[in-house]
Amino acid sequence: MKKQILLVVAMGCTIYSLQSCAVSANAQLNAEGTPNPPKEINTTCFVEMKDGSIRHFKSLKLVTGVFSSPHLLADGKEKISSSEIKAYQTANHYAITQNLFKDNVRSKSAVETLPGFAVRIAKGKLNIYCKKYFNGTGTAEQLFVQKEEGEIFAFTPEVMIDLLKDHPEAARFFQANRKITPASKRLQATVALMNKEQLMSKN
Repeated sequence: MKKQILLVVAMGCTIYSLQSCAVSANAQLNAEGTPNPPKEINTTCFVEMKDGSIRHFKSLKLVTGVFSSPHLLADGKEKISSSEIKAYQTANHYAITQNLFKDNVRSKSAVETLPGFAVRIAKGKLNIYCKKYFNGTGTAEQLFVQKEEGEIFAFTPEVMIDLLKDHPEAARFFQANRKITPASKRLQATVALMNKEQLMSKN
């Protein structure tokens, strides 16, 4: 009887251990497969109004829910809707309205931002924005690129190569690393290389 009890306990421990390993592996794959936008370092929370004015806050939180429309909550008390602003900065990311994008169909749903906004995932000589939205079956994303303060275009390899024409090293890297997936990682790495070139040229 004791042997049977010990056998049952041992089997239970083994099953629990295997389940824990599986959960850990899945979490790691999800973390690697879906890159999160980098946090903006040393920033303050603010919103850019449609007239171009900037309003600063101590805190800015994205609020979503079944019984309320998505909005920003400033300093825990002031409600700000997406229709009032064209950009905002929280403690986690900077986002901009899709109304400023060329070649874009504005999404009515969103993941991690206000609906109709996109997160900046790379900043420098090129800015990269990622629009995440629900496509009916899951989460999809579309990337946009901007040269400094210029117009924002939907990402295609052809558009990217044109924007990199003054940065041959970054252009070679972009074309030589087509196997890097998802595309957002490839673009982030390209921008990082461009920023490194800029720092070296200043020294």
